[in-house]
Amino acid sequence: MMYRMAFLMEQHLGHRTYYQNLRSLISLDPRIEAEWCEITYYQEDSSLDNLPILPRGVRGTWRGIRQVHQGLGRGNYDAAFFNTQVPAALAFDKLGKLAFVLSTDITPVQYDIMAKAYNHRSDPPGPVRWLKHHINQEVFQSAKQVIAWSASVKRSLEVDYGVDPRQISVIPPGVKLDFWSPGPGRVDQIPLRLLFVGGDFIRKGGDTLLNAFRQLPPGAAELHMVTRQAVEHMPGLFVYHRMTPNSIALRDLYRQCDVYILPSRAEAYGIAAVEALACGLPVIASHVGGLREIVQEGVTGFYISPGDENALTCALQALLEDHQMLASMKKAARMVAEEKYDASKYARQVADLMIQATG
Repeated sequence: MMYRMAFLMEQHLGHRTYYQNLRSLISLDPRIEAEWCEITYYQEDSSLDNLPILPRGVRGTWRGIRQVHQGLGRGNYDAAFFNTQVPAALAFDKLGKLAFVLSTDITPVQYDIMAKAYNHRSDPPGPVRWLKHHINQEVFQSAKQVIAWSASVKRSLEVDYGVDPRQISVIPPGVKLDFWSPGPGRVDQIPLRLLFVGGDFIRKGGDTLLNAFRQLPPGAAELHMVTRQAVEHMPGLFVYHRMTPNSIALRDLYRQCDVYILPSRAEAYGIAAVEALACGLPVIASHVGGLREIVQEGVTGFYISPGDENALTCALQALLEDHQMLASMKKAARMVAEEKYDASKYARQVADLMIQATG
């Protein structure tokens, strides 16, 4: 039996890569006829742009509402999929008649807790905050199934939004293992090649990594940083400003490096760390958000506290000095990626949950 499904996919932050992966894999499922709707909150030649009196956020929300309703209005669907709760909330008037599955890497309550690091302004206590929370609660509770990217998200859904645990599946999104794969290997690891990927340089801890890198013996390591930030030149530092997510150039850079570092101050999930594991790179990450569930301490990498330059330096020195441990972690990283983070398995689970939602 063929099911007609609507996929309403928000394009903010790292969700575009997630959307691209899911779309390519769902297209291979013979059970599903998919209609894809990109929720960008932007529209060229929009009449709203002629109303500058409206705040930018209001105009973006109105465009989002139009995009969601246009997507759902293209036909009768057996079920719908939302990759965050925001487009689902924008379809609030239709949710009572719509079977849907919702995926999320973070809840609004969790996002408010991380507000400072994300440069996000949370609503003060009052009727607006209450209304938003009530709508989000209704959205989460109305879903046939909520896919939480991590156990911490599952806890927030239960505690902060009263979602029945039976409605929640913890399923990390994973990556394409045939694309994100280990490189050919190096004869030695001298200098040790360190990789950082983070457009949001400060939140991702790029400054912490630079300070730790300065403490390493001269010539012992190279630091490769993919970021939008302008970074002061120093010996052994290579900066890339124009690499795009899921690009061959970015993949090849992963495959040429030895260790991935993500010392974030705040992180909803951290899909780049999963890409690193798939490429056979040990990961040194902060013990925050969804990152807390990606690294296996001492097996596939190390955890540090946010901003702890000394702990990061010690972890890097340990890998510099113990090539056997580094080789073991590289092997374990790929094995864990194959076991837990296969995007094709994730797409199959999404399809299964959507088909179940039609029943």
